[in-house]
Formats: sequence, structure tokens, C-alpha cells
Amino acid sequence: MTDGRRVLSGLPEHVFHVFAIRRSRVTPTVRVGLPEPSRFLPVICTHTWLLVLPVCLGVSLTAGCQAPDTVVEMWAFGESADRVGLYGARDGSDDLAWSTNRVTLAGAINETLSFCFAVRATEDPITEPDLRIAPLESFSARIAPSAVQLFRMHPVPIDAWPGWHIRSVPPDRRDPAPLDVLVPVRAPRGGLPATMLPDRTYYLWADLTIPKGTFEGIYSTEIELLSGGERVGAVAVQLTVWPFILPDEADISVIAELDHRRLFRHHVQYRARPYAPGTDDWRHDPLRGKLDGLLTWTLRLLRGHRLTPVLPQLTPIVKVGARGNLAVDWGQYDAVVEPCLSGRAFFNRVALRHWPPPFHAVLSARGGDETLDSPRRAELLHQYLATCARHFEQKEWLDRSYAVVAGAQTPGVESAMATKHFSDVARRADVRIPILSRLFPQDMRPYGWVDYPYEDYAESVDIWMPPAQFYDAEAMEAQREAGRRTWLTVDRPPYSGSTAIHAGPNCTRVLTWQAAELGAQVLDIGCVNAWPDAKESPAPEDCARHDAHVLLYPGGAFGLDEPVPSVRLKRLRRSLQDAAYCRLLNEHELEHVTATLRRSLSPYAGSNAYRTHFADGRPNAWPDDPRLFEAARHIMAEQLINTSYTPPRDGRAEEFARTMAWRQFMSETRQVRVCVDGARVRLFGTRTAPAGELECALTIMNRTRVPIGGSIRFAQLPAEWTAADVQTVPTIAPGSARRVTLIAHMTVMPTQRDGYLTLPVELTTEDGMVHRAEVRAACVTALPFDGSLAIDGDLSDWPGGTTNVASDFLLITGGSSGPSSGRATRPRNSTIALVMRDSEFLYVAVNCKADESAGATASRRKGVRYDDSIPVGEELVEILIDPLNAGTRSPSDLYHIVVKRSGMDLAEKGIQFDPPVGRREPWPVDIDLATNASSGRWTAELRIPLSAFDPATAEQTTWGFNITRYDAGSREFSTWSGAARNAYDPLSLGNLHLPSIRDHKTRTRQFDSR
Repeated sequence: MTDGRRVLSGLPEHVFHVFAIRRSRVTPTVRVGLPEPSRFLPVICTHTWLLVLPVCLGVSLTAGCQAPDTVVEMWAFGESADRVGLYGARDGSDDLAWSTNRVTLAGAINETLSFCFAVRATEDPITEPDLRIAPLESFSARIAPSAVQLFRMHPVPIDAWPGWHIRSVPPDRRDPAPLDVLVPVRAPRGGLPATMLPDRTYYLWADLTIPKGTFEGIYSTEIELLSGGERVGAVAVQLTVWPFILPDEADISVIAELDHRRLFRHHVQYRARPYAPGTDDWRHDPLRGKLDGLLTWTLRLLRGHRLTPVLPQLTPIVKVGARGNLAVDWGQYDAVVEPCLSGRAFFNRVALRHWPPPFHAVLSARGGDETLDSPRRAELLHQYLATCARHFEQKEWLDRSYAVVAGAQTPGVESAMATKHFSDVARRADVRIPILSRLFPQDMRPYGWVDYPYEDYAESVDIWMPPAQFYDAEAMEAQREAGRRTWLTVDRPPYSGSTAIHAGPNCTRVLTWQAAELGAQVLDIGCVNAWPDAKESPAPEDCARHDAHVLLYPGGAFGLDEPVPSVRLKRLRRSLQDAAYCRLLNEHELEHVTATLRRSLSPYAGSNAYRTHFADGRPNAWPDDPRLFEAARHIMAEQLINTSYTPPRDGRAEEFARTMAWRQFMSETRQVRVCVDGARVRLFGTRTAPAGELECALTIMNRTRVPIGGSIRFAQLPAEWTAADVQTVPTIAPGSARRVTLIAHMTVMPTQRDGYLTLPVELTTEDGMVHRAEVRAACVTALPFDGSLAIDGDLSDWPGGTTNVASDFLLITGGSSGPSSGRATRPRNSTIALVMRDSEFLYVAVNCKADESAGATASRRKGVRYDDSIPVGEELVEILIDPLNAGTRSPSDLYHIVVKRSGMDLAEKGIQFDPPVGRREPWPVDIDLATNASSGRWTAELRIPLSAFDPATAEQTTWGFNITRYDAGSREFSTWSGAARNAYDPLSLGNLHLPSIRDHKTRTRQFDSR
């Protein structure tokens, strides 16, 4: 109990207080979707102010004067709520009542907090709706209403999913239309509507900035909902201001590129057509006022979200004389850049720390030899960079500059030569201009890129900024020790978080934590406004389809002359505010706190996320639960407060609670995981005395803070199977992993009705904790037969069988091979495969249930496009065969057959990825293939000559074998073996038993004689 009000501890991201209002009668109803109370941290009182740990969100609807005869429902949810919180809220239970009915926030001075709320009229419409904000008041101070900004949230439909999302996010967690567009409520279009229609939900976003100069304490306000000028409800907000100031900048900068020309064309019109000046000098342009105002407004918007905006395409006016001399006019360039680099352009007066020199003009000059290594081009570049260096030195901008190497976008010998040449020219102009390369210094051959053309050109680079997938922590540490800087380009999971429209809340918030863990001083997120052509008048979904990483949307669709922000931009600001907390802790010599939290929230990224090679990623390292990030923020706030305030003498209860909070946080983030890599079956013995073994490969990951050891065993085995009771697990260091193998002995091939059986596994650690996993042993027998099959796609002539059926496919997101999540693991459309053999051929039939629209994506294009090891684009199935059944980790060992619904096929040894993973070569095999498509189903039938495989496999009776399917209609990728995240790891294959035809004929003759 605090102040006569009960405060529920925990970190509720989905809190729903719904109140029905009719006339002057208020009937409260509470809808809650929360974890158990007191999940994380208690309420802590120190001195004269209240620190609420963590945030609890609530909503109050209060009746003012006579309200219209309207029933209104409102509920609130946290800024990190996903689609389950937004849309699943209304199905929540009513079994937990609260005595407090408010949104409760807590934050530092100079911090922006956010929350969301929804409005729904259930009977009559809300006419002329409006929102009115009262000042935030405490006992002795107030915060002006202008500190609160309100936006209406709009969805952005998504019609395609990237490969990383398909392989890491289960379909039931996808949001096909995330709320991402934030339109000011006063916008002419897309803001508050003229009428809120009944049975329609309107979502709103609130930003609350705690201004500098605010006194600590408890403030409260109301956001009133009006209908026709009359109050129908109000969201009550309570804010606790902590007694410290959050820095304007963190130790990590996030560079956001802004395309100013595209910005102009989308927001400035001349004679009803998109307009942009012909050059970057608009000093005498009749629309100069609009251009300057728009650019300044957008730069302030990005800077207000703590980003470092840069204009990489902005150039001074450059003229090349007849004798090859350059004349540079810096007037307009300086008018734009000087306020940014002095801080005058921004409300907080904080200057930008990074800015690239404008060398694009000379690189795009026309005429002459256009190759980078031509003498004329090199001389122009030298003159121009020298001019830039002198000008930047005069303006005192040189220490913030960096020159991005041009013409070197992909690794290789040519890019190394281009980097060296560019660096030589630039350093001859001025050695103080740091050379930035978007490539990387390490050799990728040890990571699976077998023919990587490695060449050491580190001496030509001052700053490395590779994509996270190629950011090797050890190599970058060596580069820093050599005096170079290491920056990071935001990539995609699991190598880094993401700013893509498909990314979840934590996927964006984790970015600065990952940069700190990798030792990167700067994050680069690319262009924030890579929009389609302005002539197309693109809607937000068109922009997201054109580039999934746009963080701004054109405002024209909403009647605005400036862009509107995205929810992801707000989440990126939240990440940078977390980094500002870390900076404060480090300044107070509390680095151990930030290090502990960082290793809990982001234990690995970059190359540390590799499993077997650079394209085979481990599960995402960051937690799914947004409450854990909020718990970390409150832990940091508590540590900062404790450095400035002496706890009361009787504070043992608070100290104990803080210790318990740490323990709870650690138990949620520092866990032991058992992952199943694969199950290999090997048969031996004789026909009269068969025998075999099942070898299960497992990886144990220790994410706790202490070393672990213990024992692992099969919890249950089929009848007549045997195995060692337990196997000792050697000590695993914190943050490390260890491969272990369990072997079970058997007498028969473990075939079941659907082609697999599951075996539970238990790991018992030394502290007595039991960690469980489930091994999926996929096994199928190629049924021998003496007849003939017509390869026509019609499967009606296939004989019946049980042990030759492979079905019950699992999604690539994990299935039983991944962590138990309780989510759906099976695809929407079923797939069934049959396998048979005769003395010369292996026969495979696949029967696929499909959506009616799946056939529309079929094409006659040969080949497959892979996106993060997912064959996206067309409906297809793959057959993967490893005749040696060696269980290696390289896709080079796989025979790969692709069958599309359209009938086109591909056969190869290895997989043709880009960049390449392992070796790949054509497989000269004559496969008889036929497909047949009908309403809601398609089938494929193959006859594969056994002679096409390596002769060394002739004596192998068990092959590695798997069938995968990409369902274009539902955009799901599934496999029969249950492979998790990477279907092209030979160890993850199932098992194909090829019984001897001779034994089959002998048994048939014996049966006939009887």
C-alpha cells in the first residue's frame, strides 16, 4: 500500500482497464492480461519521492458532466506490446481487480516515456471526438501539456516475409498488419476522425517527455476524451520523476541517412507535381522557404529521437574547369550543415558527432574515363577531397568526418584493390580523413565460405563498418588494438536486431545493447526514407514494401507537409535511452552493472551467433519478453539513485527486495538450454540378428553466470531398447556451449506411422534442476517392390504402406528440436511423402495440400532464390540426401533436388547460396519427374537412378534423408525431419532405410511357397 493506493508490482505490457459509461453512471470493468503479481520488483520509497519499480499501466475513465448516451471502452497497453497484447486483450479474464485506475510511469529527467491506449464505442458513435490534456502537476511544480504528444496508430499490411523471419518467428506470432504509422491526432487526414464509429477500435500513442529543469516527484494529469465538446472519459496518468538527468547522448551513436532529394519530392509540389531543385543549391529557389523548413523539421525529428542524422547525398556545387581544376561553392552546403554540426539546428543544442565529407559530386562527374583507377578520375578525387579537408578544417569539422570507400560493396579482390586505391588518393589529399569500409578484415574460409578471396588490406582502412553477419568480435578487437575504430551496420537476426517492419519490439530495442557487447562505437541503420517514386503517391504499405527499414513515412497521405514517424523509430529511441542509462552507470564507476545486464540481454551477436558456419545462425540471443528490458532499465535507475541517496537505516526490506529483483531478472535471462542437432540411425548385424544404434547429437548452452555440470540421459525408451543410464556432462563455462552425444541400442529400424518417433531427454545439473528436450528421430523405409510405376504425377498406382510414409512436417522455427514454447509447430497445409525402391531406382512421391492462390506464384524460371537459407518465392519441395550418412555439418555433402509446383526442377551437389556456403557443383543425373496440380492440392513423383550417387555408398543401408517444403500461400517452410532454423545441416536430416532387394525377393519366394 502506498499513498492509500495499491500498486501492483510487475511489468505489465498488456494492461486493459475497460469502463462502460452511460450518462452519469460509471461501471468499472477490469480486463487484465498480466503475469502473476509481484513478478519482478517491489515499490521502493526513498526520501520524499516514490520510485515505482517497475511501470504499471492502467486507465481510468471518469464521468465529468452529463455524457452522451454512449458506451465507451478504453484500455491501455505498453509501448512494446505485440499483436497478442493489442488484439488479444479483449479476450482477457476479469478475475483480477485493481483499486488503482491510472497509467503509472516512471522515468528520468530528459527521458521520453511512451504508452498506448485504445478507444472503442460499442453502441453509438462518438461524434466530434477530441482529446484534451491537462498540465502534469505535483505538490510544488508542474509540467506543461506540451510535454505530451499524441498520435493515432495505423496498421501497415505486410504481404511478404524475409527469410530470417520465416525461420525464427512462428506463424502464430506474425503480425500481418502491425501498427506502425504514427499520425498526429490533429492531422487533416488519419488523425482523429470526425466520428468514431461503433464496434471499431482506434489506437493511440502517447509520448511524454520529462523536460530538463523538472523537479523530482510525483505528477499527475488527465488525457480527456471529448464527444461533441462533452467529456466522456479520461485517461489518468501518474508520473514519477526520478532525481537524475539522462544525458542527451549515449556512448553509442546511431547514424541515420536521410535522402534529402527524395524528402523534397514527396513533400514539396510545384504546379501539382513533385518538386526538387535541380541542384543542391536552392538559395535562389522560389520554394526555398519550404525546402529549408522541411529539411530542418525532419532533421530535428530524427535528432529528437536521439539519432545522428546525416545527408550523404548533399554536395556543394562543384565545377570542373577545362584544365581539370575544381571550383567548389560551399554556400548552400554550409547553410545546411553548420547548424547541425554546431547544434543550433536542434532544440537541445547538442552538435552531431559524425558527418561524412561530401565527395559524391566528384564520383558522379560525367565525362572522361569513369573507372576509379584512371589517372584523371584519381586526380579529380584527390583535388576534391583535399578541398573538402581544408574546408572541414576551417570549420573545425574534420574530427567528425569519415570518408566511405566507394565502389567496394561486395568482398573480393576487386573490392580490396578499390579500397586501397581510394585510401591512397584520400590520404594523399589529407591523412586526417578517416577511411571507412563497409567490408570486413577477417578471412571467411574458416567460417564456411570456402572460396573466399581473402586479401589483407587493413592498413588502408581506419574504420570498419561491416554488416553484423560479418562482424567478427575477435577480429574487430584486434583491429581496435591496432588503433582502428569498429562500427556496426545493423543487419538481421540472429546476427543483430533489426529495424525492419517485420521486427518485433525487442528486436529493435536490443540494438544498442548488442553494439556495446561487440565493442562497436557506432551503429549504422542506413537510409530512413528510401521511399518509392513520389509520382506514385505511395501509401505506407508501399514504402514498407519498397524498403522494410524505412523509419519515416511520407506525410502527404495524411495531408501533411512533413513526414510522420514510425513506431520502430520510437523503439529505437528507447534503445538509445537505455544506452544513456548505461553511460551514466559507467560514469559512476558501475560498469559491472551494465556488463551484467548486457550479457543477460544480449549474450551474443555478430559472428558469435554462428552455429556451424556464417549462414547457420543460433537462436536469437535476446529475450522475447519486453518486461525484461524494462526490468533492466529499472535496475539501472535504482543503482543510479543509490549512488546519490543514502538508503534509510531500516531499509533491510528494500535491500532484500532489490536482491530478489536481481535474482528474478537473472533467472529469466540466464538459463540453460538443451538443443537437439540431429538423430542418426546406423544399422549393423545380420539379417537373422539385426542390430543398430540411434545417435542423438545435442548442444547444451550455459547462459548462466556460473559454470555448470551434471548428467544427461534418455528419460524414456521404446521396449527392447537399451542405453546407458546416465552420461556425465563435463563442466561448461558461463556463456559457453558443449556438444554431447547420447546413444541408444535397438534391434529394429525405429519406424512409426508418420515416419518418426520422439524420445525425451533430461539434463540434470549439479544444482538439482532438470532441463528437458525432445529428440525427433525421423526414420522411413524405402518399400521394395518388383512392379512398375508410371511417373505421371498421379499417385493412385502407389501401393499402400506404413513404414515408407513421411508426414507430420514441422516448421523450421523449431518444432521439437527447438526450445519448448507452447506455440504452434506444424504448418497450416499438410505434406505427405512416400518412398519406394527397386533394384535400380529410388522412388519418391509427395502430396501437398495447398491454398487455391498458391498456383498463381508458379513460374517457368529455373533455379531457386534463397533468402537466409529459406527458398522463398515459389511453391516447391526439396529432397535432401546424404548417402554416406556421416552427419557432417557442411551442405557440400548433400545431394539436392528441387521440385516446383510448375514442374521445373533443379539437381545439384551442395546448395547454391549467395554468398556461397561450402562447395556446390552440378549433379548430372537423369531424373524422371512429373507434377500434377488440382484444386487445393498438388503432387510430385520422381524416379531417381541409384547409380547417380557416389559408388562408395552402394553398401550403405541407411542414408541421411529429408524432405522440405516451402508453402508459398502461407509463406511457411517446414521439414519432415523437424530441423530447426537450418534445414541444410546434414546432421539435421532424417534417416532413410534401403532394405536389400535380394532379401526382399527371398522373403517373397518363401511366402509364395507357403
